[in-house]
Amino acid sequence: MNKKELNQAEICWTENDVPHIKADNYEALGFGYGCVHARDRLLELAGQAIALRGDRSKYYGADGFSTVGFLKTTNLNSDLIFRMRLPETWVAEALAKLSGQIRDYIRGYVNGLNHHVAQMTDDERQRLGPDEHLVTFEAADVVRSAMRFGIMKELVEIGPYIVSSSEAWKSLSLPDGQVNDDSQFNNDSLADDDSLANDGETDSPHAKAVETEGGFGSNAWAFGGDVVEGGGAILLGNPHSAWKRTPHQQRIYMHQYHLTIPGELDVAGTSFLGFPLPMTGYNTDVSWSILDAATVTPYVMQKMDVSPVNGQLTYRMDDVRKPVTIRTVAVEVLEKPGELQTRRYQFIESELGLLYHLPQRPGKPQGWYAITNPGERNARGLDQFLAAAKATSTREFVSAIENNRGILCQLVVADRHGEAAYVVAGNVPPVSDEEMAQCHIGDASAAFHVLDGTRSRCAFRDADNRPLLPAASFYPNVFTRGVIQNTNNSYKFTEYGQVQPDYPSVFGQHKADHQIGKHIAAGLRYDPRLIMSSRRIRELLAEGKMTPESVLQIIFDNRNYAAETFLDSILALSDVAHSEAARQGFSVLQQWDRKNNAESKGALLFHLFWNQIVQTDLLKVPASGDPELGSQLEITPHSAPVLIEALEKSVNALVAFGFSPDEPWGNALYQTAEGTHIPLHGGSYQEGILNGEMPAPLTEQGFPYILFGTAYVQRVRWENEQIVVDALLSHGQRDGVESAGRTAQLKMFSGKKLYRIPFLPHELAD
Repeated sequence: MNKKELNQAEICWTENDVPHIKADNYEALGFGYGCVHARDRLLELAGQAIALRGDRSKYYGADGFSTVGFLKTTNLNSDLIFRMRLPETWVAEALAKLSGQIRDYIRGYVNGLNHHVAQMTDDERQRLGPDEHLVTFEAADVVRSAMRFGIMKELVEIGPYIVSSSEAWKSLSLPDGQVNDDSQFNNDSLADDDSLANDGETDSPHAKAVETEGGFGSNAWAFGGDVVEGGGAILLGNPHSAWKRTPHQQRIYMHQYHLTIPGELDVAGTSFLGFPLPMTGYNTDVSWSILDAATVTPYVMQKMDVSPVNGQLTYRMDDVRKPVTIRTVAVEVLEKPGELQTRRYQFIESELGLLYHLPQRPGKPQGWYAITNPGERNARGLDQFLAAAKATSTREFVSAIENNRGILCQLVVADRHGEAAYVVAGNVPPVSDEEMAQCHIGDASAAFHVLDGTRSRCAFRDADNRPLLPAASFYPNVFTRGVIQNTNNSYKFTEYGQVQPDYPSVFGQHKADHQIGKHIAAGLRYDPRLIMSSRRIRELLAEGKMTPESVLQIIFDNRNYAAETFLDSILALSDVAHSEAARQGFSVLQQWDRKNNAESKGALLFHLFWNQIVQTDLLKVPASGDPELGSQLEITPHSAPVLIEALEKSVNALVAFGFSPDEPWGNALYQTAEGTHIPLHGGSYQEGILNGEMPAPLTEQGFPYILFGTAYVQRVRWENEQIVVDALLSHGQRDGVESAGRTAQLKMFSGKKLYRIPFLPHELAD
């Protein structure tokens, strides 16, 4: 164990580069973690700070693309949304509302980050690439890292139309000077260039759809005392993240650590990039795991009536025409090397906030829209996870979430007393299905959350025009001593063997008329991982009580739901396959073990094949999303040629890349450490593999990297009232650094093994 002291913080590294930070107060604790976080992930943290400040165009130009979290768009679109939705006044307000303990911790954390930067040698700075920039970190950067979770998904909706919205209102034939301008966000101090940008053309890179890179594949299971051998609970957390950073990609990597203030705080686990408290973690009494609230509707969209009246641009509210105001957003842009210019974009605004002009899209009629998002202006995720870290039971944990609603997510939790629970954190629109129906625009093709913006009763805002927040009773919490499962889906089927009563559809669309323009699962039209999870739990419980070994099998057996469910029917088509490639493909799939283990022959071919099938309309699913109802693949005389052609194309694609049709999966999916290939297992979410590894498109060298997938596995249980933690952070702690810890964990992951994490004082002493 390496050990050194930094000011009041004591930092010890155990095996695999895991830091244990101990201090007597929150500021010193933050300082210690800031130092080690910068040591391991400095360039990622700096890149995120630049992105959330809205400064990517300043460093890299407007037209380049970046990925923030899991969303890819242009630098300009990214800068505009973060400048509009995380303005400095809101960030300062959110910081002031945080608890004193968190403010102390943030102050220390930022000082620790900057201390590390200040200690860098000239050689270390010179090794930075041209695309790498350091910053002086501020408390506002930490606050933005918490606030961004509340507004990021708006980017999917409005990203391609941000720039065009800043121009669209000007075509409404208004005389100059007729629009009221009282924006608090004008910033004329950035530069002397007062020009207004005009780059909203449809062929602009800024009009390109926002890409979702990787998808949502996290899993979590909590097994309560009634189903666990010995009566104690087991928590299996499996949050997913990207594996590898490349420039311009601030994805949500994970970092593992342990924080201690004797007698006050003792918590360990992992968090996503830039958030300095465990989001998946454990203390002596409780363990939890985070999942994205992928099926939750985070905001409502209000369709507005915008038109000029008597030479003034107005919007209608309760049959009264009101003048819009203008908000000017300034962005510094690197136009060419060494030349910065300021572009200014003007947006119209109503009492419901900024207005965006959106084209006709599935579930969204063309027109002007406002967004009411109760997740905005909120950094309480920091207090949320600090309070959760101190919980001594599942009930206390849920109460901590309810009293500190910050980051919108789903959490699965278990405690040493054998109780398990599911809780939705963060704020959602407090709108019942009845209110949604009453406020809906009345267009049968419109999504259920597209509301009439011309009625104040449908604004769902308070007297200060702040979005309304729901009461605790609005949420679908679940407590059990049985089994909680979640694979980024909704509350409805999260307790195994029980169907929860209906809660408002903002928590998940289980009614056919609420599914217009929505996914049943995380980014998919069907939910194969939930079905596979239910199948595996049913099988394991039939064998007896759950054990630590059987729990781990759920992800590491790498069973392929799509193959188990549909392959027999697909193979029946082999008699009508005429090409040599198709016949060869059927032969390979016939012999495949229907798993995605590293040695599985056929998994690679099926991966390419199924990627084509999910793009068709051949998969049929129940509207309710009930995993017990399964799903169907439509095989008819009309669809059979489609399936055969997809298989033929997949065989030919593999051969073109230099692979054989029966190439083992691990020959294409692997990581390199110390000059050797380490074959990996797991596979696509779309195939229903719980050990998800969503790779980038195949090349001649295999899959170049993992977009999103199993990076952290945390299995927590209690034996004789004492916590026992086994875990793995397979992508390693440090960005771009070969280390013994990274190599060891890659090999453990390849071998489907976890290692014991020291947490209790006597374990750390050893």
